Amino acid sequence: MSTRLRLKFSKEGALRYIGHLDMARVWERILRRARLPVAFSQGFHPQPKLQFAAALPVGCASTAELMDVVLAQDLTPEQARQAIEPQLPAGLGVLAIEAVPLNAPALQATLQSADYVLTIETSESLDEISRRAQALLAAPTLPRERRGKAYDLRPLILDLRVEAVDRIVTLWARLRASQTAGTGRPDELLDALSLGDTPAQICRTGLEFGDQRLQTTALASAH
Repeated sequence: MSTRLRLKFSKEGALRYIGHLDMARVWERILRRARLPVAFSQGFHPQPKLQFAAALPVGCASTAELMDVVLAQDLTPEQARQAIEPQLPAGLGVLAIEAVPLNAPALQATLQSADYVLTIETSESLDEISRRAQALLAAPTLPRERRGKAYDLRPLILDLRVEAVDRIVTLWARLRASQTAGTGRPDELLDALSLGDTPAQICRTGLEFGDQRLQTTALASAH
């Protein structure tokens, strides 16, 4: 009997610079070395049944990544954790594992937004950066360009707060992350704040879904 497990994991350190497709390959190797009975798709090129909630921008850390894996046999979350943890490379950590129904909604289908913490060291004043942030939130539109295509950044910024301690400025941002309504990127937010050339540490800290069935007890408790 098949089992669908949902893993919440962190991605930090050097793994921040691994792209989404390479990260999927890393997980395939981990699950293979853990000898988990991963189910495969049908057809000429069978693929392991893995599903990620959202691609993480290269260079970003995260404490809130979600991945579903379908197993061809019954396995408890604790059995899966014990098999997986010894195979994890540095920078990757499993925060929670939970069984979910096989017919549960796809993670990507109901994802609505993502939360980020952006930390920068700058000589610019908190008042100036706060003024820019308020100007972004007050703007009716923020025309931008991504890969040669024009788009409006403003509806992709759902919330933005600024704090500072000495010369360290911290931005808390909630950006839209939807298959239908578009996805905001933290690097584009920094660029819109005229901070694109300022070194920044970016961490994704939460994912919000329209379907509350995805906000399961075990995963929520691991925030």
